[in-house]
Amino acid sequence: MPLYDFRCRVCGRTFEAMAKMDAGHSVCACGGTAERLLSVGRGYRADADWLPSVTAVVDRDSPAPHVRAFLAEPSRANYRRWLAGEKLRPLEDGESRRPPAPGPEIARQVRARFAARRGAA
Repeated sequence: MPLYDFRCRVCGRTFEAMAKMDAGHSVCACGGTAERLLSVGRGYRADADWLPSVTAVVDRDSPAPHVRAFLAEPSRANYRRWLAGEKLRPLEDGESRRPPAPGPEIARQVRARFAARRGAA
């Protein structure tokens, strides 16, 4: 059976599961019904552009099970397990790598503290 992506209608969780080719639904861990998502095939994922950047930072000598599983089979599910095992999390939708700019009040406080340290207050 092929591996497909599903999204739960109850909790919104996205997961991979083995299913028959004509199966349009699956059961989520929460017990809700999950609909199959349109996704690219496994051959494409093996050559995905994110894969080299992630495997480059994985500690290949680590005996941790989440590391061994990811290196043996670099799927999205194992990538998520690796992230959790390393106590990391992916960016959420709308989240940026750069922190938001401070508001005017914080900027004023920072300038005042800087001036006080420099003896210009």
